[in-house]
Amino acid sequence: MNKETEYQTPITMAVDIGGSKYVVGFVDNTGNVLYQERREWKALDEDAIVEQLKEALHDIYNSQPKLAKQTKVGGVTIPGFADPVSGVWVESDFLPVKNLPLCKILSNEFKIPFFADNDCNACALAERYFGEAKSQDKFLYLTVSTGIGGALFLNNELYYGGFWHAGEIGLFVVEEYGRASDNGSVNGVVEMYASGRGFARNFMKAIDPDKTSERVPGGSEISLLAKQGNQYALQTLELEGRYLGRVIANACTIIDFKKVILGGGISLLFDQYKDTLSAEFNRILPKKEIEIEATKLGYLGAFLGAAAVAQRGLQGFVESQGAGKPEEVVFHVTVSDHIEALLELGNRNINREAADFGKFLAAKTIEDYGMTLEKLITSQNIYELENRSKKGDEEADRVLTFLGNQIGKGIACACILLDPGKVVLEGACTSCQAFQDSILETVKRETYYRGNLPFTILYL
Repeated sequence: MNKETEYQTPITMAVDIGGSKYVVGFVDNTGNVLYQERREWKALDEDAIVEQLKEALHDIYNSQPKLAKQTKVGGVTIPGFADPVSGVWVESDFLPVKNLPLCKILSNEFKIPFFADNDCNACALAERYFGEAKSQDKFLYLTVSTGIGGALFLNNELYYGGFWHAGEIGLFVVEEYGRASDNGSVNGVVEMYASGRGFARNFMKAIDPDKTSERVPGGSEISLLAKQGNQYALQTLELEGRYLGRVIANACTIIDFKKVILGGGISLLFDQYKDTLSAEFNRILPKKEIEIEATKLGYLGAFLGAAAVAQRGLQGFVESQGAGKPEEVVFHVTVSDHIEALLELGNRNINREAADFGKFLAAKTIEDYGMTLEKLITSQNIYELENRSKKGDEEADRVLTFLGNQIGKGIACACILLDPGKVVLEGACTSCQAFQDSILETVKRETYYRGNLPFTILYL
C-alpha cells in the first residue's frame, strides 16, 4: 500500500501546550500518533510563544511532508481558559497570555482550520473519541496533576456551564478553613490536598508535622517508598484515595455519572490508592453502580485531546446547550421531608430521577465522617421548624441556620461543578430568613467567587 494513503485520514496537526514545554505532531482520526516532538519553551512572553509554535509546526511540516500533505485540520490544548468557539486563548495560570486569537493566527499561517479548548476538556474529548468512554453519553473526567480540574460529558457532548466555567471539581472545599490556596481561591479546597503538590505536602506532614524540608519528593518517589512499605508513603496514598473518593461521590450526588476517568500524573499511581478511593466512595454511595478508573491514554491524553478537539471542529462544532448562556442553566433544590435537586438545561431537566442530592455528604474535614443531607433533613421536623421560625422562635432559627449551612455546602459544590446562572430553592423553610442567610453565607464562603456570586439565588 502506498505510504501516503495507509493512514486513517484526515490527519490532524496536534499542539499540546504546557507550562514548561509544548508538544507538536500528527495524529490520524483513530487516535494513532504518527509523529511527535516535545520542545521546551525558550521564552515565555506572548509573542515569543506564538513564534515558537509556528516555528515548531513549520519544522514538522518540512520534516514529515507525506503527513503534512494529508493534514486537513489543527487542534490545540490550552493550559487555562480557552474559548472553544472563537479559538481564543483567554488566559492561563502558568503563562503570560491574555485574549490571544491563537487559532486564527495558526489558521492564517498554515491555511487549514484550527480549533482549541481547555486541556482538561480536551482530555475528556480524547477519552470519548479514542479512549475508554466511546460508549458513554455521561461521564466525569478528572485531571489530577499539578492542579485538579474536571470536565463533564452530558447528553453526548461536553458541558461548559452558563459562564464557561463548569467542572472545577478541584475547588470543592474538603477542609473548612484549611490550607491557603495558591491561586486566589477559597482555602481548604481539594486541589491543595490531592493534587501533585498537595500529595507531596501530605507526605512531608506525615513524616513530621512541625518541620519543613527544602526538598519535597515527587509522586513517583513516594510511590516507590510505598511499595517498599514506608508507613508515611502508605498513609499519603490512603489519604489521596479518601480525598478523591469523597469529592467524586459528592459530584455523583449532583449528576448521575456512569463513569469517572482520572487522568494526569497522579492517576499513574491509581492502583496504589484505588482501594481507599472505592471504600470512601462506597461509604457515601453504597449502591451506586459506576466505573471509576485511571485513563488508558497515559501521558498522551492532552496531545490526543488536541486531535479530538480538531476532529470535533471539523465535524461542525456547536457549543452545548447553555454554554455561555446563564439564563439556560438553572439548579433547582427542593426541601421537604427529604431533599432533591435537578439541573434544568434550557427546556430539559437533567437527572430528575437518577441523581440523589440527598446523599451529598456534608463534612468539615476529611477526618469528619459527616452526615448526608437526607439524614440531616429527616432528623428534624422541617415543617415544625418552619412554623416555629415564623413565630420568632430563636431555637428553631439556630437549627435552621445549621441546616442551611450544611445544605449550602452541597449547593456550593453543585455551583462549582455545574456553573449555573441561577439557583432556585423551594419548599419548606425556604422563606425563613435564618435559613436563607445561612445558605448564602456558606455558598459565598465555599465557592471561589470570593463572595461576588455570578449567579442569583431565588427562594420560592
